[in-house]
Amino acid sequence: FLMILRPPRSTPKPSSAASDVYKRQPSGYEIHLGHSRPADRLPSTGTVEAVVLFADFQDVAANQTTEEIFSIISPGGEAFFNDQSYGKLELSFRPYHEWLRLSGPSTAYKEAIKTFSGHRDFLQEAIDLADASVDFTGADAVLVVSTPNATEVGYGPAFMGGSWGPDAYLSADGMAIKNGVTSGADLTYWGDLWYPHEMGHSLGLPDLYGALIPGRDGFTRPFSLMDDIGSSAPGYMGYSRWILRWLSDSQVACVVDDADVVLTPIENAEGLKIAVIPVSTSKALVVESRRAIGYDSSLNQEGVVVYYVNTEKSTQNHWNGGPGQGPMEVLNDAKALLIGESVNYENITVTVLDSESSGDSVRIEVAN
Repeated sequence: FLMILRPPRSTPKPSSAASDVYKRQPSGYEIHLGHSRPADRLPSTGTVEAVVLFADFQDVAANQTTEEIFSIISPGGEAFFNDQSYGKLELSFRPYHEWLRLSGPSTAYKEAIKTFSGHRDFLQEAIDLADASVDFTGADAVLVVSTPNATEVGYGPAFMGGSWGPDAYLSADGMAIKNGVTSGADLTYWGDLWYPHEMGHSLGLPDLYGALIPGRDGFTRPFSLMDDIGSSAPGYMGYSRWILRWLSDSQVACVVDDADVVLTPIENAEGLKIAVIPVSTSKALVVESRRAIGYDSSLNQEGVVVYYVNTEKSTQNHWNGGPGQGPMEVLNDAKALLIGESVNYENITVTVLDSESSGDSVRIEVAN
């Protein structure tokens, strides 16, 4: 459980490292932000083992080899998580290179994946077909890749089971597997960033697209893979990396009063990465620096990105709302701030003082 603690107004506190504000403080301190990552989701550090199965249908036989289809996903998927986690998370695929013929037509599975039980049964059928030949021991997740020429199965979502009963997870070799993903025909469109988006859900991250904001379509694009896989800067947001423990507490500044901070680009591993300013018991403003580096190399305007986080909405997955209604939203009309530019939110003003390739100097003013 993550928390930022704010002292009473009578005891001003300058900005500090997150490691300081996490500590249980003396009486009089208030919890101002909390985010609990779902316990049934994948581990976010160490090694994640994902068994990969390949399925076709009674009415649509695969027209490519499993190796050809797997090359769309790997090694791009592993490379993405190694980069985004700064080496803290290793994704390990265990592919079984045989086409598994499912018992029904593709049209039946098209409808099945729209429900929790139908999606679970889809995954479980593939697991059962492979079980005699595949050792699932130690698997954290299962990925079932549908043959992409089965166009009726247009997309494939993440399966997020829980601990509330035997029907809420997948079963293989006597183990309960609580995380799975299926692919659809859109796999060939999205390419190797498709699985990192879906695995983001398995790690506990929500979708950030679907916003009813004129001209935007998403709450955070172009700054997050969880918004638009095909965006110009699909790296994970800094707050998400913190929740996933890819950023250490020393790389997070908790700002409760006026402060100047120097942020290094989120795309690089070293330095101070985000400033978090508590707004209420469930909301905070977050500031980070973005550069056209690595996965974000197509970003057309580098600078300071300011967004709010609402932890009350962080465990849901799909959104269809206007400004202020998503779990995260980039402010300033989703444009990075340049030198001299400011953005205001609630009682907070963020101004860019200086900007270099190494990062941004930012002034944060909190009106008490």
